[in-house]
Amino acid sequence: ELAREFDIDAAEQNDETAPKILELKGVVFHESRCGSTLAANSMMALNPVTNRVYSESSPPISALRGCGEDYSECSLAGAANLLKDVVYMMGRSNDPKEENLFFKFQSVTTRTMDTFRTAFPSTPWIFLYREPVQVMMSQLDIPKISRANCVRSKSSSSLVRASVLKQGYRMEDMDSEEFCAIHLATLCEAAVRNLEEADGLGLAVKYHPDLVHTFLDGVFPNHFHLLVDQAGRDRVLKVSGTYSKNRGRHAEGDFKSDSEEKEREASQEIRDASNQFLLPSFEALEQSSYNIKK
Repeated sequence: ELAREFDIDAAEQNDETAPKILELKGVVFHESRCGSTLAANSMMALNPVTNRVYSESSPPISALRGCGEDYSECSLAGAANLLKDVVYMMGRSNDPKEENLFFKFQSVTTRTMDTFRTAFPSTPWIFLYREPVQVMMSQLDIPKISRANCVRSKSSSSLVRASVLKQGYRMEDMDSEEFCAIHLATLCEAAVRNLEEADGLGLAVKYHPDLVHTFLDGVFPNHFHLLVDQAGRDRVLKVSGTYSKNRGRHAEGDFKSDSEEKEREASQEIRDASNQFLLPSFEALEQSSYNIKK
């Protein structure tokens, strides 16, 4: 509140040093390992002079999750007010050329997307997701899969625990692959519900090898309402490593997606967990009226 009062007073006094508040133009939620870093880099490259992009910055994540996933620590309204204050502070600028503000949030914040939508009911957002087996393979591609983020959520997420119990299982009976699939499913389920409730302000965007062109030709101009000129397009394609005249190819040679490799190398445990727990929410995203491919 003090910062807001200072900014208002400075503006009223025509103080040329008073900060301006950047316009929140778009937000990226995601399932993880599905192109969110490309989204953040592309938003910045589109116009580095006017755009400010925060990628998984801690303050808004803490605000989004501060009341707990089930809002047992405080109310939804309280969490939304806290998020508004955090975004306000992070959107202050003394650079006369800066105009637009963007955030890429951590994947776990998808479970508390209600906080964001309450705080910013008119701001467009997207949810990035991926084929179930592929995203699980990316998540579990570490020496000890029990230490994967999607598995460790079993001890930190009330929604993961609730999902396990709702489906008639006991926590001690679940293996790491199943916990990972359930964790990812809670993200996708939250996204599906929020997509329907947002009525067009949210878009589901599926990962694919040519994702950068989905951003340039769809998300940026039509959803975030950004100018995509040739100079901006060239910068984004350079950042992504993609030839502008040959989609899907990179500067070092032919681009080869790792999707087929992940599908081929997936264990039976990953396939079974994916099909049982994650596939239904994936299919709901695929069938959503608010999927960008619709």
